[in-house]
Amino acid sequence: MSVSALSTTTATTTTSTTSSTSSTTLFENYEAFLTLLTTQLQNQDPLDPMDTAEFTNQLVQYADVEQAIATNDTLADILSLVSWNTNTLALSYIGKTATYASEYSMLTDGEATWRYDLAEEAENVTITIKDQDGNIVYEGEGDTASGKNTFTWDGKDADGNVLKDGAYSITVEATSAEGTEIEADIYGIGEITNVSTSGDEIVLIVGDLALSISSIVALES
Repeated sequence: MSVSALSTTTATTTTSTTSSTSSTTLFENYEAFLTLLTTQLQNQDPLDPMDTAEFTNQLVQYADVEQAIATNDTLADILSLVSWNTNTLALSYIGKTATYASEYSMLTDGEATWRYDLAEEAENVTITIKDQDGNIVYEGEGDTASGKNTFTWDGKDADGNVLKDGAYSITVEATSAEGTEIEADIYGIGEITNVSTSGDEIVLIVGDLALSISSIVALES
């Protein structure tokens, strides 16, 4: 699972481009309106001049277009500022440990950690870890307590071989004393190493994983 770093200027650039296009359209309409109004005034019949009410209505339209241009420029400045503030805030996440809603965690320097929350106390908990190709690399037992449980894997397979760093997924199968399945919510844990943007969305990078900021449930320094 590879993730390419995206430029943090993407959202700002998109906003600026959209705003520039809108302003260009407004100015073109504005210039066309002035040309039409001037031509109309120059060619009107002196003996039958334009109706005052109609002329006033056209001047009001002129003012509306001018106001639209000013409003568009102001909104562009506000959107640019908001985008800049959002990107600056996202940068402050780098170096922090995130707990996020995903079955994936990064194995780094012989350690990968997950959290799983059980809806109730279990009789048995079986943990299975797979590599990026879907191969099972570890099976074992986990804690059975109701609520939050943490599982840390040493990065070794069943034969004791040390596996390479990268993204690994976990499944948690929990059953009660009666043999019924117990729901388990799974969360990955890892250090945020970079941030980027995808459209208007902030993306947090944890090793090879690209995470939506909405998937983050906890941050620790």
